[in-house]
Amino acid sequence: MNSPVSGFCSSCGVRQMPGASFCRECGTAVPKESVDQNPTGEYVGPNDPSKYTPEYVGPNDPSKYTPMTITSSGIAVPGEIAGMKARTGAWLITNILVNITGAIPVLGPFVSLGAFIWTMSLYRRGQDVGAHLSHLRVVRDTGELAGFYHMWTRGLASIISFLLIGAGFWTAYFNQDHRTWHDKWMGTYVVKAEPDVDGLPGTSSSIARTLFWISIAVPIAGLLALLVWIITVV
Repeated sequence: MNSPVSGFCSSCGVRQMPGASFCRECGTAVPKESVDQNPTGEYVGPNDPSKYTPEYVGPNDPSKYTPMTITSSGIAVPGEIAGMKARTGAWLITNILVNITGAIPVLGPFVSLGAFIWTMSLYRRGQDVGAHLSHLRVVRDTGELAGFYHMWTRGLASIISFLLIGAGFWTAYFNQDHRTWHDKWMGTYVVKAEPDVDGLPGTSSSIARTLFWISIAVPIAGLLALLVWIITVV
């Protein structure tokens, strides 16, 4: 039986944060020697290679490492936190440019369908169309890329961020980690895409998976109920 790789849960394989006693995903106790430590809590970023905290890219690839950034809350995440200029550009591409192009007569519906399919594919590894073109990725506070279900649920949560005069978005300009409300709810950070980050696995929390299926089932159930009502009334 293979011994657990340092920095990863021996049960589910999820990357562990410095000082963690239990796995954030499955609750398994984490031996002290299996968690990388950063007792000083210093910022660790690509501009200071002498302070990198090495972390395995995955249990099956112990030869590769990724630099870690220590966030304002003391959580270590892979890569370098993206600035708001890049995040704003990505948002404009995803929500404005794609929608405007999708409104073009005849061609628009095909563009919208293509953008949707592309987005669903990119969701598997922490991106949407805007993030891909802006070279950004969404990572979880567990140390992996946000996977499909996590990105889908994060997208739903962003609707709530937008409702209150967009406060869930623009408040990100005023916090050190540039996190929106939906980032905080989903435990995600937006970082610059780079080889070390791009090689991370995409994962989703069990809650995100559940919310995904609920978001699919509720509209279908509503349509079926409406269809039954129409048939009954007619």
